[in-house]
Amino acid sequence: MKRSGLAKKKLVARWPDQEMEILVADKAGFCLGVERALNMVMNAVRDAKEPIFTYGPLIHNPQVVRYLKSLGVKPAKTIEEIPDGTLVVIRSHGIGPTEMSRLKARDIKIVDATCMFVQKAQRLAEELYKEGYKVLILGLKDHPEVTALLDYTNNEAWVASSLDELPNFDTPPEKLGVICQTTLNTEFFSRAIARLKKQVPNLVVKNTICDATAKRQEAARDIADKVDAMVVIGGKRSSNTRKLTDICRDRGVDTYHIETPDELRMGWLIGRNRVGVTAGASTPDWMIEEVIREIQDFGFKRLSKKEPDKKDRQAAETSSES
Repeated sequence: MKRSGLAKKKLVARWPDQEMEILVADKAGFCLGVERALNMVMNAVRDAKEPIFTYGPLIHNPQVVRYLKSLGVKPAKTIEEIPDGTLVVIRSHGIGPTEMSRLKARDIKIVDATCMFVQKAQRLAEELYKEGYKVLILGLKDHPEVTALLDYTNNEAWVASSLDELPNFDTPPEKLGVICQTTLNTEFFSRAIARLKKQVPNLVVKNTICDATAKRQEAARDIADKVDAMVVIGGKRSSNTRKLTDICRDRGVDTYHIETPDELRMGWLIGRNRVGVTAGASTPDWMIEEVIREIQDFGFKRLSKKEPDKKDRQAAETSSES
């Protein structure tokens, strides 16, 4: 994918008496589910003869969505916006069985780019529901991934995005099963399960947080404890990027969530000795590198370079097989 070609408003400031450093999280940027979804779209662009749509934005990154639009890939907000005789790519967050049935009833070719970890969560939600469990989904109710999970429980599940939203049981259900949005904050998950175990004796917990999410959150915590400020790169609507931002702020460090290097402000960096950089799972490497170069132009020296993690790929392969 080409760089954005963003216009630079260069204002270089250097403080020669300071040693100013950039620490980059070793787990940041595209996860394998996002990478897989983009590869599927690019293959469709190369091979398909039909007009190509995505159902909803493929991923929550405006710059990537704009790039796909430049290739003729149109995002559709509703099924009604997708004409017959076209090809539709299902977004990485997935859709529920009701919407999938509606698409299959149409003269539309379907390419399912649902993340493999999301697919696993969907299977588990459906299994719990069919086995008679009352299902609790930990996640954001309006997020498309959670909307789809709800559909797999016939829209009968509870949803909680905070400890305050957890149900309080006078009489706990005989069978309660818990699943979660794949990008859930791991610390919230642990606290929620600890509280629920005190109320529900026969609690069944399915930890559906994806491995890449857990690693990125842990890397963000580690970096945030070592720096004076954090820059988190990713779409403003990206749930996993917002969680990384919250995690860094919870560590007590000044944290700035940006989408592009043009949003950086020199005032954020003045007086800092060390700045940390991380990015959401929908953020391409080229955008991360552009932001780092912009920070380097303020006189900071890069200390670390994130490397691809073979374990991420192995975890994804294991999830798709389970």
